[in-house]
Amino acid sequence: MELQELAGLVERPDVHRRIVGDYAGPYSLGVTHSPKGPAFVLKVRDARGFPNWVTIEGQDIPVIVQGGFLPPRPL
Repeated sequence: MELQELAGLVERPDVHRRIVGDYAGPYSLGVTHSPKGPAFVLKVRDARGFPNWVTIEGQDIPVIVQGGFLPPRPL
């Protein structure tokens, strides 16, 4: 799957649900290049418990999970 196709998938709520599940905290979901090709990048406070890949439209897509995310605060 191409990077632009992944970027379009990020807009879909069902894709968010597959990746974050029932997680209710702040997070950021985007796309990036990885050694395995295009991938989702998920930023959350605690990186434990999230998948390393998801299957969407028959394709396995890597998920790079980064911990330490804090939501931006208004000025």
